[in-house]
Amino acid sequence: MSIERIIAQRIAHGEEQSFSRFIIRIAIIAITLSVTIMICSICMVGGFTREIKEKIFGFWGEIHIHNLDNKSSFEAEPIDVSTININKIKSLSGVKIVSPYITKAGILKSKTEIEGIAVKGIDQHTDWTFINDYIVDGKAINYNDTAFSKDVLISKVLANKLNLKVDDNIIVYFLKKQTTQPIGRKVHISGIYKTGLYEYDEKFVLCDLRLLQQINMWQPNEVTGLEVRLKEMGKMDEIKDKIYYTIIDNTKYAETIKEVYPSIFEWLNLQKTNEYIILLIMAVVALLNMISALIILILDRTQMIGILKALGVSTRKIEKIFIYQASYIIFYGLLFGNSLAIILCLIQKYTGIIKLNEENYYLSEVPVYFDIPKILVVNILTFVICFLVLYIPSRIIGKISPIKAIRFD
Repeated sequence: MSIERIIAQRIAHGEEQSFSRFIIRIAIIAITLSVTIMICSICMVGGFTREIKEKIFGFWGEIHIHNLDNKSSFEAEPIDVSTININKIKSLSGVKIVSPYITKAGILKSKTEIEGIAVKGIDQHTDWTFINDYIVDGKAINYNDTAFSKDVLISKVLANKLNLKVDDNIIVYFLKKQTTQPIGRKVHISGIYKTGLYEYDEKFVLCDLRLLQQINMWQPNEVTGLEVRLKEMGKMDEIKDKIYYTIIDNTKYAETIKEVYPSIFEWLNLQKTNEYIILLIMAVVALLNMISALIILILDRTQMIGILKALGVSTRKIEKIFIYQASYIIFYGLLFGNSLAIILCLIQKYTGIIKLNEENYYLSEVPVYFDIPKILVVNILTFVICFLVLYIPSRIIGKISPIKAIRFD
């Protein structure tokens, strides 16, 4: 072991009352807290963004295909799915499933209350994974092989408003363009769901797609549009462009869910901006802490530096003493910071101790997602940034005069 490392260890682990040891501990604590806050920010903001996106994509899919004039309309003209090469869409890399849907405005009537709603018809081949995860009471729609199912799923918000429960029978009224008289259908509540996305929960009822085809007097191949669900969220724009420019004709339109609900995604991007601001502030705190700690350590050991210089020890070797001390501070700061952040995130993940207002944030508690690449980048950048300040010892130590340092009090 080199003499520089031995001296550095003596300073760090020396007398209990050593001022240098106290400064090293303070520096380790400061870096620990900075790293902890940065990693917790990454895990919680990343989990929040991921959870919201999964809810939105789970309810609607990543890409919609519909008639060119059907944007943002619950009373849309049908498209003929036989005119779309669905197999070609399914063959695109990254596509998970393609399923039809129909949307229609309606009125839900209980014994004492009425409520305007949007009815979404889906078939049995839809990806039910998301929906099943959010059913809080009852069960999914039971599809018949011969006729349309009368089962519907309503949200917990609507169930509370209308005082409804599972197995209740209710009447849904639909308006048709051809007549001013509404058409009523008696349906059965098979289940109640809750996504936490209030914009959806307050108005959407899910039903058998064939029920809406019968109401609209559409053929089996006529639907409002197609939902394209993907294996990876990041490929939305790329796959949408392929569908729009190479598969569907110019009477149809393909758009991503980001284009349908831009305000939600702008809000999520704002959360990412907040995350980057936190990371920047904590990085600056860690950097300033390292600079302060090294300057104080050098000033506290000025006499030692003077003695070593008087004994003929080179400036470079003296610098190594403080480089070893800085490495010690950075290593334990990162070790304790990562450990504390992981413990706190695991506690949140499995207990949900930090709660959120679900109406404002769409989630009842802060979710956690361990984004390993980002965490590694934060650790590497923290190490590099803190290590970059090690040029300071060479600037200060090189200017210290042995005689003045030995006399320094």
